Amino acid sequence: MNHTDRPIPSTLRLEHCERAPADWESWLAKASGASFAARAGFLETVERVWPRARVLYFTARRGERLAGGVCVAASVRLGLTWARSLPFGTYGGPMVSADDPDPASVRAALARAFEEWLSAERVAGGEVVQAPISSRLEREAGPDPAWSALASGITTGQTHVVDLTPGAEAIIAEMHRESRRVLRQAERWGVTIEEDAEALPAVHRFYLDQAKAWRGHRPYPLAFLEALVRHPSRFARLLVARRAGRVEAGILVLSGGGESFVWWSGAARSSRQSLSYPSLVRRAMECACSAGDARLNLGASGGLERLEHFKRSLGAAPRPFWVYHLRPRRDDWVYRVYAWLRAARRLRRSKLGPRDAVQLTS
Repeated sequence: MNHTDRPIPSTLRLEHCERAPADWESWLAKASGASFAARAGFLETVERVWPRARVLYFTARRGERLAGGVCVAASVRLGLTWARSLPFGTYGGPMVSADDPDPASVRAALARAFEEWLSAERVAGGEVVQAPISSRLEREAGPDPAWSALASGITTGQTHVVDLTPGAEAIIAEMHRESRRVLRQAERWGVTIEEDAEALPAVHRFYLDQAKAWRGHRPYPLAFLEALVRHPSRFARLLVARRAGRVEAGILVLSGGGESFVWWSGAARSSRQSLSYPSLVRRAMECACSAGDARLNLGASGGLERLEHFKRSLGAAPRPFWVYHLRPRRDDWVYRVYAWLRAARRLRRSKLGPRDAVQLTS
């Protein structure tokens, strides 16, 4: 009897550690709920640019086989421990082997292990952003009950995902005529697109200029993005649009879990005329198909209807995701003072009015 014929053990063995298991990266490639944010390249970069954070890996195994996992970045601020899975607005949440016979039990076991750690560390709060689930039935079932029990509240978000199964040419051929015209316009303006990590500083300057309109947004430092694009795994690639030799726009595409994610971007105002950005997304789609990825994630849209329409025009379909806001595991005077200060800050922000703009990618 070979390895694949052996019965899968029903019992789960739970562990947590500060280093990725040896089989972590290979397992992520086909795990349900996995994304680029769980890859070693991203987590190593987080620890490098955010030295106060420590990354923990919670795993569940059936025998020696990895059945599930979840990552968390823990940090201490004002004497309080906070947990985020994962930071920078990325997906975290429980991941399960695509062929596991009982994925719900794996997610529940990971939630129990996480709860034990949260209580032992007296975590003051944080959040878990669960990646969109591949299974339609599980998506329709809503937030996971075991992980919902960890939270004081749950926020539902929406991202747009292109199914790459038909291939880039077939997807583009099925687009509306106007959408195809938009994709061709950049070519008529002489826009060229290529991968170029050296152009990151220029794209970052465009991004900083755009971010001035995103109230409450903390721009990603250039050093963080540079560490991503220079990681030896090459899971992060910067696609750059140029016109007449000058950089007009760029998008950072991160890959993991069978998915490419258009995660970050920067664009000059002149790019609106040449429509460079849609052509960058098209190239990201072509690259993802060539790499064998099953999906292209275009991110959340912040409720902007025009942006959602643009993504739908490229063949993207909406997918829900859930944010579990962790309830506090402590209630001493330190936490109460912090909670009071946070409430006062929120009240002050509310008097300023709603955000007049949001970051267009997540």
